[in-house]
Amino acid sequence: MIRGLAIAALCAAAAACGRSDAAVTVWHAYDKDERVAIEALAADWNAANPERKVELVAMPYDGFGDKLGSAIPNGNGPDLFLYSQDRLGDWTAAGVLEPIEFWIDDATAARYTPEALASLAYHDALWGLPVAVKSLALYVRTDLVPTPPRTTDELLAMAPALTARGVFALAYPVDDLYAHAPWLHGFGGRAMDGDTPTIATAEAVAAAGFARELVQRKVVPAEADAALTATLFAEGKAAMAISGPWFIADIPAGVPYTITTLPTVSATGLAAAPYLGTEGILMSARARDKDAAIAVALAFTSDAAAALRAERAGQVVPNPAAYRGALADAPRLAAFRRQLAHTVPMPVSPAMRAVWTPYKNALGQVVSGAASPAAALEKAATDIANYARTEGAR
Repeated sequence: MIRGLAIAALCAAAAACGRSDAAVTVWHAYDKDERVAIEALAADWNAANPERKVELVAMPYDGFGDKLGSAIPNGNGPDLFLYSQDRLGDWTAAGVLEPIEFWIDDATAARYTPEALASLAYHDALWGLPVAVKSLALYVRTDLVPTPPRTTDELLAMAPALTARGVFALAYPVDDLYAHAPWLHGFGGRAMDGDTPTIATAEAVAAAGFARELVQRKVVPAEADAALTATLFAEGKAAMAISGPWFIADIPAGVPYTITTLPTVSATGLAAAPYLGTEGILMSARARDKDAAIAVALAFTSDAAAALRAERAGQVVPNPAAYRGALADAPRLAAFRRQLAHTVPMPVSPAMRAVWTPYKNALGQVVSGAASPAAALEKAATDIANYARTEGAR
């Protein structure tokens, strides 16, 4: 990995980024198994296409998005890059991305789950092809919870017996909107409606009230960030945890656990639905040979390529056909695939940037008992609106 270098040092000239006129340059921030997998795909492509090779450039994840936003408009960026969809709104407005629907027919679109492909669309255009998808799911210690809860009522019912043993039934960062999103969506709420924040709705108030109930009834710890959640689960002090595929690496060998879908919200009958994060392969608006770039993007997201990435790197891929054969029985991948049926695409509007911190502050006030759900969310809505007005006046 290239670490700690400024964009000027990386890309003072095209050659500094490994660019050559005969290559399709792909930037990524992969490490470990994911890097090995994409390097294998590049090697396969290069063996079959010696006249138009792929050149991979590995970047540190910190600051990667900012590097892309600075380099591409100046003509120093890649032809393709791998990144999550959360900056689509900013990058499309800035002219960083090339829309790709011209090259995508119905047969190609059918490779991917509709939800994954739709998450890379914005303002009636398609901006990338899905590489991997991520969502939260429910981790369950089978030595403490033989049968996972199917509903939130079942979750609440099993908590007293666990509490009596000094064990939290569940752990997750209760004041974090990303972690809270399953309840928000399960109560019928949304943080955004298109480009408009929807913060203090009745559904959002009910979801925040449920989060406070979980804390007050000692179902979950009041203050548990991602690190503490992992520790509590590993030590058997939390019987269940809400987290994503990355959580697997934090579970020590020998801990008996399974992964399953999040429970249905009993008050509404709706499934708890986390955000769907999609990592896509995106084309620069300054790509030198766009036909060659789209060919590489299609190859890297083919069913065969997806199967390789799932097998070698454990990625949850959005290609249903990739799960035939050996991957069909991969239990961890299967659990996250089932959860994908109950997800909400991560908002890509630039307005979402102003939502995260006020919402976190509101949830903190609610679960601590310092403010009612309605009052805390109304204040968050006001803070977000004030920020939008300030930004609009600049």
